[in-house]
Amino acid sequence: MKDKEKNKISGWKSLVDELQAQLEHGSEEAREEFEKQKGKLSAWLNSMDEKLEKVKDKGSEKALKMKASLEELRVQSALARAETEDEIKEQQKKIAQGLHKLRHEISQTFEGSKENVEDLRERMDDSLNDFQTRFDLFKLQLHLGEMEAEETWEEKKQGLAEKLSHLKARLSAKSDELEDKWDEFSGEISEKWKQIRDIN
Repeated sequence: MKDKEKNKISGWKSLVDELQAQLEHGSEEAREEFEKQKGKLSAWLNSMDEKLEKVKDKGSEKALKMKASLEELRVQSALARAETEDEIKEQQKKIAQGLHKLRHEISQTFEGSKENVEDLRERMDDSLNDFQTRFDLFKLQLHLGEMEAEETWEEKKQGLAEKLSHLKARLSAKSDELEDKWDEFSGEISEKWKQIRDIN
């Protein structure tokens, strides 16, 4: 199995473990984790500047749109600590929208690019997918403090825990089984991440 595929599976396993731990957080812990993830997102966005300098057509309309989306998301992730429930929900919403928009702009910008740039696009998309999954889970957790939402939260939490357990089991499959079917497996995992994000 290629190192790239092994690293990707390892990254997915780590993310599943972290999401399972995040799922167990109470409302206050979720707020702290939200701020921590904002910091990680901000650092990641800052690290992208240098990498995006390698894009050949960085002055093209698509590349400029992508950079504008990246800057908008950078501003959202750098906002001061959200103190009220409404501020947290608003920040979460804007970050989630920004992540979705940036993923779209990256896809448009790198469409039909050379292989070395395609690898950058893929890594960026993987990172954005991870952040998007985390911030979508925060959306659910932020409702935990609302009394009327607690029963709904428990149902969704149970469903999400089952999906994460299934995904973890799938990722633990033997490497040699996956070697010949990487594209199929990668597509399956991408669909499972989408299902996890869409549970809310």
